[in-house]
Amino acid sequence: MESIKVVVFLLADQPYAVPVSQVREIIRWPGVRPVPQTHPAFLGVSSVRGEVLPVLDLAAFLGIQSAVPVEQKKLILLEIPEEGLKLGLAVDHVHRIYTVEDDQIDQSLVGSFLGENLVSVIKRDGENILVPDFRRILTSLREEALRLSKSAEPSVLGGSVPR
Repeated sequence: MESIKVVVFLLADQPYAVPVSQVREIIRWPGVRPVPQTHPAFLGVSSVRGEVLPVLDLAAFLGIQSAVPVEQKKLILLEIPEEGLKLGLAVDHVHRIYTVEDDQIDQSLVGSFLGENLVSVIKRDGENILVPDFRRILTSLREEALRLSKSAEPSVLGGSVPR
């Protein structure tokens, strides 16, 4: 039987998980520089150890009301090398690391009741832990960013300004 390790985190009171293999590190809130004309869940960019990373508020992206102020959130730094993706994920609380067996992962609701942003449910200790599809979420954010940038007016740095 195969097993994987996952980092379990909370958005409001709902547990979510990300495979440890995609987590580079977990840090305190470093602050962000907002970027105009982006998706509302895109908090901006942050410099972490000399590297500029996009930062996503996953609760906002999934439409979850979080009572945790953004400055008190934790940042999970994700890295998906095969996709060339790096991202800071703002979450309410990091719970713990679990080892999950194959028989605890349920993918029967994928593409139907889970929607397009979740890939599975982990059944553990009477709890259902949702697993987001970070590739899909990042693709969606990229598409939205391109759409917004194409509809934006030219900026001083990016081209001529209408007079």
